[in-house]
Amino acid sequence: MVAITGKSGSITNFLTETIMAFNIKPFFDLNKMSTSVFERDMGDDPVFARTPKNGVIILNEDAVKNSSKKELDNTIAHEQVHVDQFKNGELDYNLGAGKVMFKGKEYDYSVMQAGKGPWEKPAYAAEKK
Repeated sequence: MVAITGKSGSITNFLTETIMAFNIKPFFDLNKMSTSVFERDMGDDPVFARTPKNGVIILNEDAVKNSSKKELDNTIAHEQVHVDQFKNGELDYNLGAGKVMFKGKEYDYSVMQAGKGPWEKPAYAAEKK
């Protein structure tokens, strides 16, 4: 048996690309299993959730208390897109320089703070699924 791992050394490729008479495909997405979701007091921050580039999802605990399950599910789906964008290298930011990089193009960090960048389009689309 030969194990072929991806660039992050994940077991995903091992499960799907081992040299066998058949392929074993997991019924779950291993990348999504590693996403931690936390609730916290976000003070005056008006957003429902934030995803820093360390790949965790932080939910505003006040918003969670006043939301439906559907709103919460939509928010997590939206933020998971950003987690995936950070993981695959599409999205990155440098607070010190005040810059955001998305698919090789540079944006001012204020665009991210306002929730207006092109990285938001697939995130909003995920909410509708």
